[in-house]
Amino acid sequence: MTTTATAPVTHEQAPKTQIDTIRAHLMTGATISTWDAYRLYQITCLAQRIHDLRLTGLVIQSEMVTHNDKRFALYWLDEATLLESELSNSEVN
Repeated sequence: MTTTATAPVTHEQAPKTQIDTIRAHLMTGATISTWDAYRLYQITCLAQRIHDLRLTGLVIQSEMVTHNDKRFALYWLDEATLLESELSNSEVN
């Protein structure tokens, strides 16, 4: 699993809230860390936004990673969640 993320490219309208921004990022299949959230979106409270998303029912995976003697959480959506999202979006269209 890589620990470097880039802003995902989507054709959707720009998200309005931090929760929407993080959800959109995760829905691309990318991982995100606290540093990524700050660097890409200027979001300083990723853990709280992940908590908020989990309360909405989104199943977010996480793992503690050590890099350069620093520990941080890495978050992502599993394939089943991504497929379920794709299927529900295709049924709406």
